[in-house]
Amino acid sequence: MQTLSESDAKLYYDLWKPLLDYTNERYHVKEHVKDIVHAPSLNPEEIKEIANKLWNNVTVIDDYLSEKGSELSEDERAIVCGWKRCVKGRFIIERHLKSGSILICLDDESVYRVSGIISSWEEIFYYRKPPILIDTTLIPFRDVIISDGLHMMYPVMIGGNIARSLKDMYMNAKKSGSLYTSL
Repeated sequence: MQTLSESDAKLYYDLWKPLLDYTNERYHVKEHVKDIVHAPSLNPEEIKEIANKLWNNVTVIDDYLSEKGSELSEDERAIVCGWKRCVKGRFIIERHLKSGSILICLDDESVYRVSGIISSWEEIFYYRKPPILIDTTLIPFRDVIISDGLHMMYPVMIGGNIARSLKDMYMNAKKSGSLYTSL
């Protein structure tokens, strides 16, 4: 699966935006940003700052669920609670597959198969062939891994030796069963 279904993508944003609003209200990250849920447009840099506050302190999810969890279904609470298992950092997009894109974490060389939310990673980075260095946060969504939708690409070219090393990391993870397809 390269992307979530249309209904799951809508559900993701319906759960994600109120959590961002809650985080911003609680920590006053961007005072002038109000009502992310109903905003006609959002500045990705500002939203990334709010999201970073959340991912750097995932216990805010427990507080959010304590205060607002009664407004969510059991499935929705489980999805949001699962986001505490996020993986934040710098990743290399090593390749694109029909089932998702392969991202390798630079911190610990863990290998993940990641789906897009609305667009596949291949569509998002259509102008650039892997390997691609990005900064993002991976989160679980039901039985797949997605990102929070906020990513920054670093404008660096990755040489052939490193690219071969990344390919080996992917192949070894695939063979050993250590390729993460869920969190």
